[in-house]
Amino acid sequence: MALPLLLAVVSCGPALKPLPPMAPLPEPPSESPSPGYAPAPVGDRNTAGEPGREVAIESLRERGLLVPVKGIVASQIPDSYDAARDGARVHYALDILAKRGTPVLAADDGTILHIGTNALGGNVIWTADPSRRFAFYYAHLDRCAKGLHDGQQISRGDVIGYVGTSGNAPKDTPHLHFQVVRIVNGKRYSDGPPLNPLPFFTQAGITR
Repeated sequence: MALPLLLAVVSCGPALKPLPPMAPLPEPPSESPSPGYAPAPVGDRNTAGEPGREVAIESLRERGLLVPVKGIVASQIPDSYDAARDGARVHYALDILAKRGTPVLAADDGTILHIGTNALGGNVIWTADPSRRFAFYYAHLDRCAKGLHDGQQISRGDVIGYVGTSGNAPKDTPHLHFQVVRIVNGKRYSDGPPLNPLPFFTQAGITR
């Protein structure tokens, strides 16, 4: 069944400085969806127009997230969530730099919603947490892990892909574009309000 998807075209933007060496939708969404809702700070208690927002955020805070790139800890990730892009928009995601081919890990248990490609994000994966309150977006993958399919159950720390520069990523700066959005419409999950993942990373990037 075809579902319309209205998303603004967004990209990661300018090349990033690498870190020092370290010890089912029929039409795929864009690299970094423009939210249909205005993002709010994590601590904002005003839930007008967003029923269940605070309950959902508290559930995510309790669970925490695994940093979705092997060998990376939260302190190594620059907070680019509010960074300007192309002078006309906000990133609303994190760019996690790592060597090409570094395993990309599931940030939480859950389900694969969509595996696909698009011009900006390149090879991408959308997943949902166990409660289906949040969707996680992994973009610029070099490739996806073999055997993955839409609807598959995954566990935190599973290898789901590999860091790359597909899509519009700078070819000399491999990284994972990682975004979290709150699901307010199960059929249009990518349109949900985004949330900065950085404060929710409680576990370093390790495989199961």
